[in-house]
Amino acid sequence: MRIAIYGAGSTGCYLAGQLCLSGFDVSLICRPTMKKNIIANNGITLSDYQGFLQTVMPPAMITDIDQAPIDIPFDVIFVTLKCHQVSSIAKSLIAITHSDSSIIFMQNGLGSFDSINQSLSHCNLLQGITPFNVLQQPNSRFHKGTEGVFTLQTNHHTQAIQAAMIKQGFGCDLHQNMLPIIYGKLLLNLNNALNALSDLPIKQQLSHYASRRQLARAMTEWLNVCEAADIELHQYTKVKPQWLPLILSLPNMLFTLLAKQMLDIDPKARSSMWQDIKAKRQTEVDFINGAVVKIGKKYGVKTPVNQSIVEQIKQLEQRD
Repeated sequence: MRIAIYGAGSTGCYLAGQLCLSGFDVSLICRPTMKKNIIANNGITLSDYQGFLQTVMPPAMITDIDQAPIDIPFDVIFVTLKCHQVSSIAKSLIAITHSDSSIIFMQNGLGSFDSINQSLSHCNLLQGITPFNVLQQPNSRFHKGTEGVFTLQTNHHTQAIQAAMIKQGFGCDLHQNMLPIIYGKLLLNLNNALNALSDLPIKQQLSHYASRRQLARAMTEWLNVCEAADIELHQYTKVKPQWLPLILSLPNMLFTLLAKQMLDIDPKARSSMWQDIKAKRQTEVDFINGAVVKIGKKYGVKTPVNQSIVEQIKQLEQRD
């Protein structure tokens, strides 16, 4: 099985590292700076908050997909680009796939999958999520700061990937219906923007009552939208999604006592949106908090908190 990671940034490199260590032939399609950094540091180093540490060199790294001599199409392509970048790559994906290829879209948020779905009808289009935080660190090191394993839609390719990753000790979850998975993950992703706005590590941010209350209000809006749309949410925490706003709204002492799992994260972990703001890149806020606003309008549910968060992130994006 030949696998490509299209748009290998923080999450893509972490996924590539796990796949390489699981015995797969993996090619990175990445920026020249990423390739240079990986070569300079003799590979991708994976670490996590529980002490895992291992380095692996990807078999191939491609920086210009249109110029690369790809004689044999890839069997599986993981697309780990940002949401707003997905719609422009249909032709490139067609050129490097065959009739039985699986293309797995690993984006946060809602909307990007629909934007490219019709252009790739000849392939098996799947979705996946990364339910944990990855922070890029110096020396080509990619650090997993929270719990969770890669979660993919089920087919013959992902079943083989799951078996190999579990054998290696990484874990991998498969689901046939990804809608509750993705909508449930969006509930947790609503903190991405708030973490960027706080400019604090996630663990420290969640220790502040006012910040948790704002997250609780944003979550409540999404829960109200999902109820109006009759959408089921997958449960990622020990409590049901509907209970999360209540837990977050507890005073600090009670929250610390009852939310141990939520706080069992690396003290340095930050959201991907924080990383984008610091790197002066466009964020995915339109596909996360903005999706809450958009779907809320469709079902007549007011979402002022998420609308305000979108506006604040847009202001940060425009700063020099």
